[in-house]
Amino acid sequence: MIKRWATRLALIGILLTLFVALPLAYPAPLFAYGVVESDLSVYSDRPIPDPQARQFLQKVREKLDQSPIQEERPPMQIYVVNTNWRWRWLWIVPNNAAGGFIARPATRQYTFFSGANFETDELISPSGYRTQPPRTLDYYGAHELTHVMTANAVGLLRFQQMPEWVREGLADYVALEREKSAELFAKIGERDADLPMMRAYGVYAPYRLLVTHFLEEKGWSIDQLLQSELTLVEARAIVFRDLR
Repeated sequence: MIKRWATRLALIGILLTLFVALPLAYPAPLFAYGVVESDLSVYSDRPIPDPQARQFLQKVREKLDQSPIQEERPPMQIYVVNTNWRWRWLWIVPNNAAGGFIARPATRQYTFFSGANFETDELISPSGYRTQPPRTLDYYGAHELTHVMTANAVGLLRFQQMPEWVREGLADYVALEREKSAELFAKIGERDADLPMMRAYGVYAPYRLLVTHFLEEKGWSIDQLLQSELTLVEARAIVFRDLR
């Protein structure tokens, strides 16, 4: 009897794992519409306006081309989820408030968006909120695919363990218009992110400031940044000392 129940429980565990992992690892069957632009593509469960989608992909590529991560870039995809049942299925793993995510190792060369309006250049969050500049649709594309490139460059374990200011700051450094660290410091100062700051400069503006300063003013290589073990407090102390 005990063996029988153990077998049943193991089978249930396997089925639950497959239920969660399969759509993340093999999402293509859930998305019938797509636009391909060279090494980048976007897929959706609803029709995609071709000209706007291609313009979106071109903007994302321009940003990724300027990334300090210069390793060969594999073809990458963005999957846009519009229907509620697909969102509930795919968003089991991440924070259900996230507008976009990767879930390595299940997600390999792609990211998921919780909804998108290509005509207005907006990502639609799970709550229905439509993002505003500078957090445009191409911002999210470049931000999330930078996470993919970072994980490919350093490996899954290091990607998960690296300081958040490095991981998220680098993604915003690539995704947003470049500014000198002194210029950004003059705008946001030493305060933590708050709602006005996020609306004006992006969610991770304090992290972007640190990454910008280390790469452009301190002369760090991308490898130095990706392997840094500085805590947020330590990194801020160095940067603020230089900029005050």
